[in-house]
Amino acid sequence: MFKKVCLAGLTAFAFSFAQEETETYIRNICDTLSNSATPKVELKLNRVEETLWYGSRDLKKTDSVKVNLHEDYGSITPIMQKISLRIPYSINAGCVTSNYNLFKYGEWDQNGKKWTLNDENDDYGSWIIDVNLYNIPGFDSTNSNNVLVVKKGGVNSEELSFSAEDLMVSRTFEFAFDSWQAIALARVKKSDGGATLYSGSAFRLDSAEAVAAALASLNKRTEIPDTLSKIQVQVLRSVLTDPNKKAVNSSSSVAESSSSVVSSSSVESSSSVEPASSESSTAIGRLQATPRAFGAARAIRRLDGSVVKAGEALVPGVYYVKGFDGRWKKQVELP
Repeated sequence: MFKKVCLAGLTAFAFSFAQEETETYIRNICDTLSNSATPKVELKLNRVEETLWYGSRDLKKTDSVKVNLHEDYGSITPIMQKISLRIPYSINAGCVTSNYNLFKYGEWDQNGKKWTLNDENDDYGSWIIDVNLYNIPGFDSTNSNNVLVVKKGGVNSEELSFSAEDLMVSRTFEFAFDSWQAIALARVKKSDGGATLYSGSAFRLDSAEAVAAALASLNKRTEIPDTLSKIQVQVLRSVLTDPNKKAVNSSSSVAESSSSVVSSSSVESSSSVEPASSESSTAIGRLQATPRAFGAARAIRRLDGSVVKAGEALVPGVYYVKGFDGRWKKQVELP
């Protein structure tokens, strides 16, 4: 059974910024989309980060860990072949509820042992929720900007209760929605030298929660003897982004994300995978007509990727600034 996430109703939010009547405070993507000529974006799969872990059944001791970065879900092999898996591929979404959307996703064929793209189901609702306006347990403006809802059968903004499988989260200052799937696998040896495989799986909005839930599901299997000491864990982090937005990826590296996969492990492990992005700086200051942030800036973009033209007046908010070294940095424009 998937964990339910209930959202409280709209909360009052008072802006402390003095603004001219013609200006709009850009806090996150929902402020931008609501004033855009195209209020919806097409989010597409950017990458899947895979962690393969092996260690003690109580997750306290790590024997090995490996992290792989997949640009396409087709290169992923589930550690349990007979299991239901779904990798999101693309969805149109905006900051108001929208139904009858085509949601494309990669689906694991348990019999054929291969991935297939489901691109025929247009009975999905979508909604990008501003976490500043709704009370979402475990998430607020300190650790996330938006939550993406993709729900079979449609979305009703008055019915604010969703399964964790229906949600993806965008981290603070980013517009990259991620979700986590975990598989816990136990191999029980048979008398003939073979082995019987048992698994538990879970979808969650956090890596540690996904692993804990998958392990709990596995431990419900009464066929697994108490003497079994080792298990395998596979964790898949799927990331959807707007491919038209010219901005950096999440500042957290693949290796950093894998360190929280099994939060109770006390054994450090290394990874040969390079960070998805080295951009982690956020400056607070003013961006002038000729930007001075991070040295000689070459370009400024809003969170939705649109270009700020030379001499254009800026309103308070978060922007991406391209420095002299060619890298994009985040900067907060003060009032």
